[in-house]
Amino acid sequence: MNFGDNIKKVRTERNLTQQQMADKLLVSRQAVSNWENDRNLPDIEMLINIALTFEVSLDELILGGHKMNNMTEKLIQDGSETRRASLNVKLVRMGLILFALGIISFLCALLGPVTQENLFIDGTYAFFFAAVLTFIFTGIKNAVQLFRKK
Repeated sequence: MNFGDNIKKVRTERNLTQQQMADKLLVSRQAVSNWENDRNLPDIEMLINIALTFEVSLDELILGGHKMNNMTEKLIQDGSETRRASLNVKLVRMGLILFALGIISFLCALLGPVTQENLFIDGTYAFFFAAVLTFIFTGIKNAVQLFRKK
């Protein structure tokens, strides 16, 4: 059973119309219709509200028993996409920080005495190299994920 069937079952077992259910949940009748026809899915707060209002467990509402359905698969997919996006943001931030450190090292090297032992030059190269590697790694990782989706 999919989520639309589960929500319709909850409504019909209580002898409610879509409008009556919508009124109890403070949503439009179209929202209930879209849920029942699997056009849209409610957010997690609404799922909790439905479960509390109609005294049904979230497992029963989402899973409709013990099998995974489209709602469960979508929730799992959304969670993994959120984690992936969060990782990308962290990698880009790390690359920007390394790039900024490279620029700071470069400026310090320019302002310092010009000697063969100026350690800022080595630091500049190391930070720039690390920043470039971070950006390349992030780009390759995103490209591989795009190709996997297709």
